[in-house]
Amino acid sequence: MNELNEMWEDNWKTGVIESSRRRYLLKELFPKISTNTDLLKYFILAHIYNLSTSELLYSEKNLLTAFQQGEFKEKELYLVCYFKEFFSDKFLELLDASINSELSNKWKFAELSKNFSSFSKNHWGELKKCLSHFQGVKAILLVRRDRKFKGRLVLLNDSGELVCENKKIWSVEALAKGRVNKKFFLPNGDTPTGFYSIDSVMPEADQQKLFGKHRRLKIDFVERKEIEENFSEILLEHSWWRSGVIASELSRSLLRIHGTGLKNRKIYSKYYPFVTTSGCISMREDRSIEGQRILLDKLMESLKLSPSIDNEVEIHGHLCVIELDDKSSKVTLKDIVELDQ
Repeated sequence: MNELNEMWEDNWKTGVIESSRRRYLLKELFPKISTNTDLLKYFILAHIYNLSTSELLYSEKNLLTAFQQGEFKEKELYLVCYFKEFFSDKFLELLDASINSELSNKWKFAELSKNFSSFSKNHWGELKKCLSHFQGVKAILLVRRDRKFKGRLVLLNDSGELVCENKKIWSVEALAKGRVNKKFFLPNGDTPTGFYSIDSVMPEADQQKLFGKHRRLKIDFVERKEIEENFSEILLEHSWWRSGVIASELSRSLLRIHGTGLKNRKIYSKYYPFVTTSGCISMREDRSIEGQRILLDKLMESLKLSPSIDNEVEIHGHLCVIELDDKSSKVTLKDIVELDQ
């Protein structure tokens, strides 16, 4: 159902006028819903826009049946988990009694992903130690929990120490905020925290209005099993890596690191002059700074390659995206120095 999917993937604006318009549209769409997958989207959107209707009880019963009959799997379960405040206690009780052990473990995993805590010096020390065993570039993007604040990307060398330049820690600012103001588990939401592989660059620097004049870095999710085999217990107990695993199972894909040819006209936004994306990591690109160019060149240099267009395809390694804490300010070099002490 195109109209429902468009609303699902769009910015969930909740202003008075927009909410009223979308409530009306949802009422019009309900009789046309033919699948339980669309019914789940309708149910969540109806609550987002405060649509009070008798159809919600009917919908909840049908959604429970879809789980009981095995039609719904982990994707639908994750959505229920992250929006469980919309469901009745009776629904959640019956759902818990009806799902198998595999789905029950998925639910517990999703619940653990919600347990936010700051990334401590102990976590940082363990991360450096674990990453030293990986080949290729080792990049870490530290962001705040509130993604409207700019993050900062650093690199580790083969010994697991921060890469420096001119006797100072090398770093570059980056933004991991989706433009539709939605969480990581939704289409076009914020960049999920987690552990990624860096797999070269796109063949061409095309669509420069959207992605800038330099080639986009390709990043891909790493499987849960590989993460659990390569990171220490203290890192696995923290929630930083779980969102990426869940986002992968929810079929989020095509994540990139790129610049942009767009301009941020909101000069008072916390992330100015950066531009939000459809869930990718964005670099600043304007007359003052070409962040993507700076990053590409530094990644090649860290691989002992001369910075050139031809060598960009040789860039490989890993990236960690981590919410450092919940401070209401951009991540600074001082934050990283303090973390590394």
